[in-house]
Amino acid sequence: MAAQERKRPPADDGSITPLAIGFVVIALLLAFLIAALTDLHMTRRELQSVADSAALAASDSFEPASGDEPGLVFSPAAAARAASRYVATVPTPEGLHNVELSADADGQHSVVIRLRADYTPAMLSPFVPNLLELHATAYARGSLRIS
Repeated sequence: MAAQERKRPPADDGSITPLAIGFVVIALLLAFLIAALTDLHMTRRELQSVADSAALAASDSFEPASGDEPGLVFSPAAAARAASRYVATVPTPEGLHNVELSADADGQHSVVIRLRADYTPAMLSPFVPNLLELHATAYARGSLRIS
């Protein structure tokens, strides 16, 4: 009997606590990452929405085209003024700082509005002042219909 007792496999003694703690830490980090990415996505969509609305405001800054054919002409300076007025009146999305606007006339019939902003994640704001730079571009096209 003594020989059989020596060949017995070792018992599975131990604790599952370190494994459970490891899984909880991984789950918490994953939840934090998902929340941070969701915040980034939603802030990016808000910046794009402001750019779209600014482009729509800039599309109202047209001038009549000279010549025999009726038409519209967009001036980059007038588009920038109209878009800047709009951006100044709407609240800046939370987490965005240093919003910069540039406007240009893309040909004679459309305007391009570009917004750039520094993004600070809500969960990391005390530690990281300006982590990412977000960009949004919007196009607005003007046309006349002759009926």
